[in-house]
Amino acid sequence: MKKILPIAAMLLLCVAANAKVVEKTYTVRGHCGMCKNRIETAAKGFEGVQTAAYDLKAQRLTLTYDSRQVKPNTVLKALAAMGYDAGKFTAPQEAYDRLEACCRYREIPEVNEHGHHGE
Repeated sequence: MKKILPIAAMLLLCVAANAKVVEKTYTVRGHCGMCKNRIETAAKGFEGVQTAAYDLKAQRLTLTYDSRQVKPNTVLKALAAMGYDAGKFTAPQEAYDRLEACCRYREIPEVNEHGHHGE
């Protein structure tokens, strides 16, 4: 037993040393608190994702993840399949149409940096 503990400890250190934790931010379109909750919950559901924080106002999802366990495109594709435009992935219209009415961000005029709708 005394010989096993040092070996186990060494294995754990090797695994921890090989983990590649990355933090990156991606554009994800959403519109309300329900969107924020769904986006964060879905992202956190992937093995390897340690944190997922969605900034509703900025339309940005910050992921902290182990890049050896999960690829961000996998998470972004899943969000697009749920109805949210995510990174380079556009949600299929059918998925977007399944969103609650309050979540339909494409139907709300965008506000520019001066606080005006449209161009």
